[in-house]
Amino acid sequence: MSSKLVRKLRGNIRLREGVMPLVSLYRHSLMRTARLFCGIDPNKAVFSAFNGRGYCDNSRYISEQLHRRDPQMQIVWLLRDPAGMRGKIPEYVRAVPSLSWKAYWEMATARFNIDNFTKRPHLDFKKGKQFYIQTWHGDRAFKKVGYDAHPYIPFILEQEADLAVVGSEYGERQFRSAFHYRGEILKEGYPRNDLLVRNDPEQALSVRAGIGVDGETGLLLYAPTYRDNQRGGRQKPGIDLSRALDALEKKTGRPWKCLLRAHYLSGGLNLRAQEERILDMTGYGEMAELLLIADVLITDYSSCAGDYALLRRPILLFQEDLEDYQSQNRQLYFAMEDSPYWVARDQAELEKLIDDLDWGKAAQNCDQILEFYGTHETGRASDAVCDYILSKREELR
Repeated sequence: MSSKLVRKLRGNIRLREGVMPLVSLYRHSLMRTARLFCGIDPNKAVFSAFNGRGYCDNSRYISEQLHRRDPQMQIVWLLRDPAGMRGKIPEYVRAVPSLSWKAYWEMATARFNIDNFTKRPHLDFKKGKQFYIQTWHGDRAFKKVGYDAHPYIPFILEQEADLAVVGSEYGERQFRSAFHYRGEILKEGYPRNDLLVRNDPEQALSVRAGIGVDGETGLLLYAPTYRDNQRGGRQKPGIDLSRALDALEKKTGRPWKCLLRAHYLSGGLNLRAQEERILDMTGYGEMAELLLIADVLITDYSSCAGDYALLRRPILLFQEDLEDYQSQNRQLYFAMEDSPYWVARDQAELEKLIDDLDWGKAAQNCDQILEFYGTHETGRASDAVCDYILSKREELR
């Protein structure tokens, strides 16, 4: 069953209702057959991120650390476009098309499956002595997810996951509530955030050089989340980034550029102005690296704000559509006035926040944000997940 056909079925409701049960039966049969004839390989780990959209996020950092710890482990990645990722992934990675028969065979025969996204019920791959590690992709979320947002949509996590990975007390509560998860939780932090905890200046300069920005230029990262009612379409945020950059340049006396990062579920952003100071980083592979090099973050309801607080740099929330967002998209887990975040409801308020910026107070504000979530990022989350994988492998030898 080709991945193109599966996606076509997903887009046609009538076809999907009639044919998807047959597709699920096909997948189950394929995976059972693979286990019967091939068994489970204790030295194989299969990784996925955002349903195959990229080689990134928590899964990537676990994957790379696992290879460093044991180069003999087979590292398999499920990707929507393996050919397009050539040169962007390590040579030791075996990349296979997600939603392909090969992907199901790899999952069915791997001891470990690691993912940052929900598995649908028809991807019930785990049997016997297999382990499913779920990292999720937003430990300190604003918007409700899973059963908290969609009470009647079935999620597979509560049935299948053996280990969940969190970086805060807030994240643990949210994960258990959103997915009705009652299993083991690893509380060492998010693997992708090890990069931010280390905060290596040389690595930051290297990332800057890779995108053609020198170390003297200030970097504003604008990273809004998507809207359910605009999914797949280009969003039209009310922010004027040119004016925000002007305000930052006036405040600091140095040149600034903006890194624009649209959510992967949106079709991009339609901005009021297009100019050379605004760099579109939507296609950039690793969000954590953009956070590392940014001097200021502006977002709206994205969990990246909770990650960025680890760097103790200014975080500004631009929420011009708060009421509409909650009525037409998602409810939030908390009222903004109950949080320590600095919030602007329009452009004038945003520019006032920039004009009043004090980096010392911004660092204190980040400490308050980290405390608000009960954050526990250790900087060794990737290693901790690898410890779990390698110990389980040894137990079952």
